[in-house]
Order: sequence, then C-alpha cells, then structure tokens
Amino acid sequence: MRKYLIVPLLLLLGVCGCAQQPAYYAAETLGLGYIKRVVVLPFENNTDNKHAHQRFHDAVTTEILRRGLFEVVEKGEAQRFLREELVRKQQESLDQATAQRLGYELNVEAYLAGSVEDFSERQNGNYRYPVVAATLRIVDVKTGQIIWQSSGSESGYNTAGRIFGFVGADINQVSYRLAQRMLGTITAE
Repeated sequence: MRKYLIVPLLLLLGVCGCAQQPAYYAAETLGLGYIKRVVVLPFENNTDNKHAHQRFHDAVTTEILRRGLFEVVEKGEAQRFLREELVRKQQESLDQATAQRLGYELNVEAYLAGSVEDFSERQNGNYRYPVVAATLRIVDVKTGQIIWQSSGSESGYNTAGRIFGFVGADINQVSYRLAQRMLGTITAE
C-alpha cells in the first residue's frame, strides 16, 4: 500500500517546482516573419556577478541557433561594429541612426538586446539553488520599434531535491532553461 502513495507524492512534489511562463509582448502590426538575420548585442548586467551577462548572452544565442529562429551575426562582428560606432560617437547605446547603419552593415533586419536582473545562488536552510532572471527584446533596425519582448525568471529550486537530497540544476542549466522558455514565445507570423 505504501508504494502506491509514493508515486502521487513524487508527482505532487514535482509540480511544486514548476516554473511560470515568461511574460511577453509581440507587436501584431509587424510580426516576426520578415526577420531572417539578427545581431545579438551585449546584454546589460544588473547583477553582482561580473560574467552573468556574457553567460546568459551565450545561452540565448545558442538557443536561437538551436531552434533555427534566425541566422545570427558572429559575436566578433557585432563587437567590432559597436566598438567602432559607439567610440567614434562617444555614446554608450544605439541611437536610431546607428541602429539603421548596424542593419545595413551587418545585413540584419533586427537586433536582440537584453539585460540580466538576477544570476545568483539562493539558500533555503542548507539547500542551495540558482536563480536567473532576464529581459530580452527584438527591435526592428529601420523603425526602432520593439517587435517582441519577454521577461522571466527561472529557479533551480526543486522540492523533491530539497527533501530527498537530490542534486539540482546548476546555474548554467537554469540559464538555458530560461532562454528556452523565453524564446519559446517567439512565433514567426
């Protein structure tokens, strides 16, 4: 009789660790179907982890390529363009004219920008788990209009893991899960 109680208990504990769907916006007027190639700009880092933005950037880029959503400009080309343009203009972010030039020179219809809000380890008693939170947006280079944006968070917390001492996901696995869930809201219309 006891083994029949264990299965429902494990299912219940697994459900308690489920993540919420990320919030997102998609512009109905443009859709995303016309975008074939994007550049993924360096992400802002609003955390205490000095490499969080680079690690999440790589997770997002990998997921875009894995899903076949868009072609992606090589990171070095994007960095070269930004270094030349932003240093020459003595500015820190893209203005509309620079975004249009980015589109022309790198042959992209849009850029993906983002920020990492949390990239940390939390503790609940002696149980440690990672948390990652971020925002991503795709912007049309010609108009400057945000055509898609998503914000979400992902936790490595697992009730069954905490109770039974199972090893949970590390911060890289949590980053990839968050990137998958956020980019899963993109539909080519």
